[in-house]
Amino acid sequence: MADLLQKIRELAEELLQPINGFVTDLHIVPGNQRKLIQVFIDTDTGISIDQCAEISKLLGIAIEQKNLIADSYVLQVSSPGLKKPLKLLRQYHKNIGRKFRIRFRRNDKTDEIIGSLSNIENDQLSFITEKDIKYVIQFNEIIEAIETLPW
Repeated sequence: MADLLQKIRELAEELLQPINGFVTDLHIVPGNQRKLIQVFIDTDTGISIDQCAEISKLLGIAIEQKNLIADSYVLQVSSPGLKKPLKLLRQYHKNIGRKFRIRFRRNDKTDEIIGSLSNIENDQLSFITEKDIKYVIQFNEIIEAIETLPW
């Protein structure tokens, strides 16, 4: 399964190169009748429904041409959406100024804050809470970051 995921990721990333896109997440969900392949894609400036549809069409063709999946499957290509956690550091850059619920681990302790992303410097993300408390969190300390509604 991991090999199949990697091959699909590579195909999708190749198709995303012309729009400077990237894969944020990829899942294969087994089903009774057919597999569900979910591919979440984005760009540094956001991605449109039309771009997702085009990548879906091209990725489906590439999967068939390479004969990667013998069974019946459903392919879903979409943007991560608001409820999906950010997975890659590059996703944060276009979200400066937005509010997040962040769970992070530091010194073997898990903590959670809600704050607006105010700055990114290398792999350090700065968040400011509603009470103006500043947190600087290393990207590799983040367990989960999900965008929330504004204050």
